[in-house]
Amino acid sequence: MIGYISVEVENEKHTGGIIIVDERGIPVEFKYTEPVQPTQLQKIIYGRSLEEYLHVEIIAKSLLSKVENKPGIFLTDDVKLIEAGEEVFYITRTVDDSTAEEGEYVISAPGMKYRLIGKSTLSEETLKEIENFAEHFDILEPFQRLHKALVFVCSNM
Repeated sequence: MIGYISVEVENEKHTGGIIIVDERGIPVEFKYTEPVQPTQLQKIIYGRSLEEYLHVEIIAKSLLSKVENKPGIFLTDDVKLIEAGEEVFYITRTVDDSTAEEGEYVISAPGMKYRLIGKSTLSEETLKEIENFAEHFDILEPFQRLHKALVFVCSNM
């Protein structure tokens, strides 16, 4: 299993979600937060740190604590979310063949390379699992589903 965690902002409402998929990309768990709309006073008091505080401390950490099917890794498309937990890694496509720096991993899939960035060390088993996922389906595609679901949540609450 691989988990995906992301936060969406729609009409000044912030909501986050986690989708955990099996080796075929089929969801085994989905959780989301109710949309949070900061007040004008919160915007003033927190300033530029408001978004990071909401996304990491309030949304992502809350979601991670409520997951029932704990995968070995959560992938995120927002590098700031790696601050939410040791198991969270930012993933991006790369064409760079250079060696990974500390806290970074490069994995290969047919015709594609991905760079993972996190605060902890990944086991060989977890790296193999990610490479196996990437060989069988677009490893970034679940983010599309997650973002659509979060926009739906923000629009309907």
